Amino acid sequence: MTVRKIGPQDLQWLPALCDLLIDGVHRGASLGFLAPLSRYAALTYWHGVFARLGPQHSLWIACDSEHGDQDGHEPCGPLQGAVQLSLAPHGNAHHRGEVQRLMVHSQARGRGIASRLMCRLECTAQAQGRSLLVLEAPAASQAEAVFVHLGWQRAGEIPDHEACAEGRLHGSALYYKRLSSGTEASREAGLATA
Repeated sequence: MTVRKIGPQDLQWLPALCDLLIDGVHRGASLGFLAPLSRYAALTYWHGVFARLGPQHSLWIACDSEHGDQDGHEPCGPLQGAVQLSLAPHGNAHHRGEVQRLMVHSQARGRGIASRLMCRLECTAQAQGRSLLVLEAPAASQAEAVFVHLGWQRAGEIPDHEACAEGRLHGSALYYKRLSSGTEASREAGLATA
């Protein structure tokens, strides 16, 4: 499994990213969309993400490493997951970042892909001077279990915060994580790239 950062020029990943988003929404993931999600809507979303990529917004993907080249210019194999980090731009929040839309393909779950993506994201955030990360997850979901397993702390829940993929209202759980010391982050970064 390879985890790599995607830049705004890496448009060859758009079809696979659309497939990943559609798979998540159609499998019930709360990713900000209602099912059925059209390919046009998925492509429009990813074009918007690519337009924001830069110093304040990052995207990482996970794909099988035994296929294709390894320099990031061509897809290396089936796309298995993705995650985004948005750094707070406000002067009073330069210590904080927000994790957005952690996705793992339904056929690739249980392989540690979410852990690897989050490890890379957390190490990068700390290297950029961020000491606190926040995120939202659907309350009482498998996503919550994943974040608890990865050491995140639950801060509370907002009832009826958003509609799930099927359109029913459900609560959102708020999570945070204080990032580790520099020594531990360096060790984790080494593991993430191994």
